[in-house]
Amino acid sequence: MSVEAFELGKKFGETWGAKNITLSVGKGSVAVLAGPNGAGKTTTTRILTTFFKPDKGWARVEGFDVVKEYREVRKVISYLPQGYGMGGDVTPEEFVVSALMTRGFSYFEARREARRWLEALGIWEIRGRRAWVLSGGERRRAVVASALAVPASVYFLDEPTAGVDVEGRYAVLKAVREVASSGATVFMTTHNLAEAQVAADEVFFVNSGTTIASGKPSTLVEALPYKFKAVVDKRNHLPEGIRCIDLGDKVVIYARTRGELYGIVEELRTSIHEMREVDLEDAYLNAVKVR
Repeated sequence: MSVEAFELGKKFGETWGAKNITLSVGKGSVAVLAGPNGAGKTTTTRILTTFFKPDKGWARVEGFDVVKEYREVRKVISYLPQGYGMGGDVTPEEFVVSALMTRGFSYFEARREARRWLEALGIWEIRGRRAWVLSGGERRRAVVASALAVPASVYFLDEPTAGVDVEGRYAVLKAVREVASSGATVFMTTHNLAEAQVAADEVFFVNSGTTIASGKPSTLVEALPYKFKAVVDKRNHLPEGIRCIDLGDKVVIYARTRGELYGIVEELRTSIHEMREVDLEDAYLNAVKVR
């Protein structure tokens, strides 16, 4: 296994940032730690990258204990923190070149690799622009490029697509998949379950600092007891026993088949605003029992 953790926990005063994280990630795969803000994703990542010492449990990266062998762990990883950014008068090219030269690359090697990854992230054409004229999403893609350009066995990316537009997010996800196809492992966090469904080989749902479910995205979705959902206008009385999520003046209803869904809508005497198959977001909501 490339990344392993068992009952991992970290406490801040009387509050658990991560409480009971258990996971196992194979080599050459993309693993996504998914959950809402405050679920423990960043705390878990900082333990795995040796910046936090756990208060309970254990974790290994590439076989190295994150506490006892933290120096060895740091030699085989590349880490992009959630709040890490570029600013001032630095350009994307200068930013990536600098990151590589601190890892021992020559200037010319660093420039070559910088071009490769800035092109992969779709921002080569703005390589010479200063940070202060770039959008937040463009700056974020530049820091993702700096993390992926560093040779590593495991890449830890904490919210790599935060603040990035749709086109940019897919550029990031494509680059992440290319890194995994080369044999490295990518461990990333997100609260965007749509991108987790697209990019991940394995997903770990976390909530309140605890791993609550894990598996391939398709497996997690297929395990749901219903296959379709619809957004409809809310009525005062809903049929007994149906799965639904209250949206105020609207409600999301779930059913096993299209026929069952249409039957519920007819009983409610309402109209469908949207209907589609369930997805990873529904698997998460089911796991945390959102009503």
